[in-house]
Amino acid sequence: MLPSWCRDAVTVTRPAWVESRGALVPNWSKATPHALTGCSVQVPLTSMDLDGRQQAELSGTLYAPSGADVARGDRITWTDPMGVEHDFTVDGMPMPWSSPSGRVSHVQARLVEWRG
Repeated sequence: MLPSWCRDAVTVTRPAWVESRGALVPNWSKATPHALTGCSVQVPLTSMDLDGRQQAELSGTLYAPSGADVARGDRITWTDPMGVEHDFTVDGMPMPWSSPSGRVSHVQARLVEWRG
């Protein structure tokens, strides 16, 4: 269980998947959003060094309640404390974390800035 100070609300948007030329591709025009509350979004600004060039990347971590409906590739929309809305993509598989007692405590997912 996440602490009481985890009060962020996010919108999780999941695309419909359609077949195109033998491959499944996301169809964002038929995406289904749902709200997720009781979360904590932690977003430090990071940068990557690509061949001597610095490239800013906004990435972070979503801490969501256990059983949260979050999947790889979902789009996460979050409004920061300054009122600025950010869109992220879930990068990789969200993973459940256990408390010391062995019960599932929360779900953790890596977020990267979504660029459309």
